Amino acid sequence: MRASDLVRIDLNGNVVEDSDKSSRDVNAAGFTIHSAIHMARPDLFCVAHTHSSAGIAVSAMTEGLLPLSQHAMKFYHRIAYHDYEGVALDLDERDRLVRDLGQHKAMILRNHGLLVAGTSVAEAFHQLYMLERACAVQVAALSRGRPLTIPPHEVCQHASDQFKSFENDEAHCAMPWDAAPRLIEDGKPDHRG
Repeated sequence: MRASDLVRIDLNGNVVEDSDKSSRDVNAAGFTIHSAIHMARPDLFCVAHTHSSAGIAVSAMTEGLLPLSQHAMKFYHRIAYHDYEGVALDLDERDRLVRDLGQHKAMILRNHGLLVAGTSVAEAFHQLYMLERACAVQVAALSRGRPLTIPPHEVCQHASDQFKSFENDEAHCAMPWDAAPRLIEDGKPDHRG
């Protein structure tokens, strides 16, 4: 994906900026999900939604995200869940997405994938990176069929509080975000085109 592949739309799904509007389609399901959060949460500037294998696998697990890794501790008691309703084409689902997200910045869409948001692109990227890593670790750990070590509630809550203490620290979120374009530019100098 390159910057030129993006299409700017309004809250009604209408293309508002594109040099060749006839060549761009807007993903209706993506619009339903993203517009719900943007309309209801003006504090969140960026919303990201993925369908990674690990994210979908965890979304299908009854227990959801387990506190198995430091990455997962970030979301301990700070993640929402939204039950699957089919392909997100029904605009009525927006109300339920917003209700289920509540004041969280991360949500697991059951049997579907992951959704994160942030007050900046850097924060949303950081949230997504941490949640994707937490899901990948959980899938790997569960695949071994061995007993798992889950820290006590007090330790999980302490780690979650530690993460929360620098959640809105732009410098902290900027570190991994600033590194991502450098990695991309190293192999694909035309990614901005």
